[in-house]
Amino acid sequence: MSMTILTVDDSRTMRDMLKLALEGAGYRVVQAVDGVDGLDVLERETPQVIITDINMPRLDGFGFIS
Repeated sequence: MSMTILTVDDSRTMRDMLKLALEGAGYRVVQAVDGVDGLDVLERETPQVIITDINMPRLDGFGFIS
């Protein structure tokens, strides 16, 4: 079973780039479009690693990790 990584970023380009690179390295990637969505994802997923942007609408990266 591969490690799961959650990426949280409002930029579609950044999410796509991270997913491509991480899946290419063998990781399972789940994505969220902002901090609120990231919290929703965490209710159903248990990632081992989270990569988050700081500047996002609704809930920024600092609020997400708090």
